[in-house]
Amino acid sequence: MLLPLTGPALAAQDVTRTIAGCTGRFSAEMEHSWLISDDRADALQGERQTFVSLLAAAMQTDHRAILGHRIEVKHAHASLLAVASFSKDTSRARAARLLADGYLDSCRSLILGG
Repeated sequence: MLLPLTGPALAAQDVTRTIAGCTGRFSAEMEHSWLISDDRADALQGERQTFVSLLAAAMQTDHRAILGHRIEVKHAHASLLAVASFSKDTSRARAARLLADGYLDSCRSLILGG
């Protein structure tokens, strides 16, 4: 009887994890922009807040796992940003920034008008 609900339930969980990951990425970007005095800090804070709100609306169950995923993604993204900003290897720094930007663009594509 519950088998037909498995697909939509898993899809909702995947969407929630994706939103959690984006929330983590924008949290890392916002904090990094504060660290390096980047003028984009306010805009990034607004984008982060959008994902925080979406995550609160999407999270139904398994809060601990979803928040854990958000934190893991935030730390991974912060590592990319550290390489992008502070690596002495310019090609490695450029690759890290491009990867981080690509992740942000993927997140932005989830938002209407993003």
